[in-house]
Amino acid sequence: MWDRVQQSNQVEVVSRLVQARPLTAMAVTLVVGLLLGWMVLGWLVVPVRWENAGPVHLSDNYQNEWVQMAADSFALTLDVSVARERIGSLQVQAASAVERALQISRDAEQLRIAQLQYGIGDTVYSADGGTSKELEPALSDGEVSSGAGLQNTRALLSALGGVLLLVVLSVAGLQLRRRFGVMVSREEVSESGGDSFGTPVTASSSPADESATDTSDLPPVARFMTTYMLGDNLYDDSFSIDDANGDFLGECGVGVSETVGVGDAKKVTALEVWLFDKNDVRTVTKVLMSEHAFGDEVLRTRLAPKGAPVLASPGETMVLDTASLHVTARVVDMEYGSGALPENSFFHQLTIELAAWKKGQASVVQA
Repeated sequence: MWDRVQQSNQVEVVSRLVQARPLTAMAVTLVVGLLLGWMVLGWLVVPVRWENAGPVHLSDNYQNEWVQMAADSFALTLDVSVARERIGSLQVQAASAVERALQISRDAEQLRIAQLQYGIGDTVYSADGGTSKELEPALSDGEVSSGAGLQNTRALLSALGGVLLLVVLSVAGLQLRRRFGVMVSREEVSESGGDSFGTPVTASSSPADESATDTSDLPPVARFMTTYMLGDNLYDDSFSIDDANGDFLGECGVGVSETVGVGDAKKVTALEVWLFDKNDVRTVTKVLMSEHAFGDEVLRTRLAPKGAPVLASPGETMVLDTASLHVTARVVDMEYGSGALPENSFFHQLTIELAAWKKGQASVVQA
């Protein structure tokens, strides 16, 4: 009996409070209802589940991985339209995501993101056909854009400089061995004779040698992609050629051969594409020249001891043959710089694909 009386008194008190302050009562009821709906329904009964979410909904860490995967794919395929579509799926966060991934990445990953940033250009296209925030190119003829682009480019150049310094130090011993190991043989080949420009007689100088190895239907034992960009004053890319068993066969690479003009950013007018074979005493070299350098007879004569001259153009393929290796170097993409120097005299950007085959590979495959 006493319990019923007590409950009746409590109900009466609540009823009087509701009648005296109806707005307060409604507010308290609304808050309690929201809390119950949020905690019970939203967390336990019917929690929210994401389905078919796009990259734009990812957290920063996963967006960084998305940018890195897009950069890795672009380094292999060089498909600009696919790269723009993938980065464009980040919509308005595209520019910030690329810059953030560039800042936190290191070494080769950072270089591939920088190559992606340069390759997709000034604007990233979103999947719905619209445009998102503009991206600043990695470099622009040795000059950087104003405002925020200036700060981003300076940070990129500093990071690239540090990465390139580490790479140079790490391969210094290997480069010294290669350089000193072939110095004597280069001088001997140069003294033995050449063409009208003094081109050394190497394994790649004979058209018969270049066509002797038919590799059209065979996969290469190694394939590499390298890109020179204006401002990369320490550019000297080299790659180790190993067979399927991991045995060392030789090396190939691309480096700066000749520059023109003055300034902090070197203006490269010619690049050396070289091949070293552990079974050959000679290092075969071709000199990839700009249009201006190729037409300058004095410059061609000066560069002739370094290797046969080749005019750089998109799709141009060079063949380098040694005793046991066959390497092709194809110009995938290139762009000339502009400024006070003669037209088409130095490269703003140039990408080369190197593919290496082991001679006698055809008999191994057939067996």
